[in-house]
Amino acid sequence: MTTRMPRAGALAAALVLAAAGTTGAQNAEAARILQRFDDLRPSGQALAMYRLDWEPSLEAALARAAKEKRPVCLVLIHAQYGDIFSGHC
Repeated sequence: MTTRMPRAGALAAALVLAAAGTTGAQNAEAARILQRFDDLRPSGQALAMYRLDWEPSLEAALARAAKEKRPVCLVLIHAQYGDIFSGHC
């Protein structure tokens, strides 16, 4: 029995060291992927044209459109669980 204890301890130590080395490599890989994502992701300014400024009613949208001299984009939602503010149609 005494000969198995050192082997078990050595095996446990080897597993702990291997796991620690793998964790560092995984973190480095994750950091590399996230950096690449940040490099390729368009800026907020580049995505500005995709943002819509919603108004809660047609009346409010028409008043704002007249004030800003802009057109109105009317979206009609015909669904039981539609919610114009969250974008779920």
